[in-house]
Amino acid sequence: MNMKIKKRHVAFLLALMVSMSLARHPQTKSRTYTIVSGESSFWVFVPKTGLLSGLAHDHEIGIKSFTGKIVVPETGAGGGSLELDVDAASLTVLDKKPSEDDKKKIANSMHNEVLESAKHPKINFKSVSVNDLKPTGGDGYNFTLSGDLTLHGVTKRIAVPVALTINAKELRAVGKYTLRQTDFGIKPYSAAGGTIKVKNEITVNFNIVAKT
Repeated sequence: MNMKIKKRHVAFLLALMVSMSLARHPQTKSRTYTIVSGESSFWVFVPKTGLLSGLAHDHEIGIKSFTGKIVVPETGAGGGSLELDVDAASLTVLDKKPSEDDKKKIANSMHNEVLESAKHPKINFKSVSVNDLKPTGGDGYNFTLSGDLTLHGVTKRIAVPVALTINAKELRAVGKYTLRQTDFGIKPYSAAGGTIKVKNEITVNFNIVAKT
């Protein structure tokens, strides 16, 4: 009889401890949005520089293959997170002025000399925090998304300004940010003894659509 009472007592204590633990760490629901690449746009602006830059032109590089997800807890966008993967080999020259042969040469240089896409096939971004969250009315927010960008085998913390609209079924994130190629161990493209080259600073633009 005493053994039964003791067992019940222990079971009761265990149940009480579990319930107290759940009370301290409540389970929060979240909503996951998957990026729809076919409805999103993602591109890089690469400006020219150098003594003979007038003979060259700026480049627009499209990012064609990328996947990712955004998780937003019930507590709101301020607790959200993003993970994004880009296929480096999918970067494509969008420039309209060059001939097709010149586009192939630019793409060749970009993948073989600059990005070394075969050696570093993936570009990854993983957020760590949402800062300066400000409602803009309705379902909109402005904020800064901080996270780790892995590019060319190098990982750096970056901060990205984002304008977000969100509802239960869809979100859209729009923004742009500037990064320095040399921060990621990339040597900016240069030709003709350095008289024709691209700038170290490039601008990444995005208009991301994600759905539940």
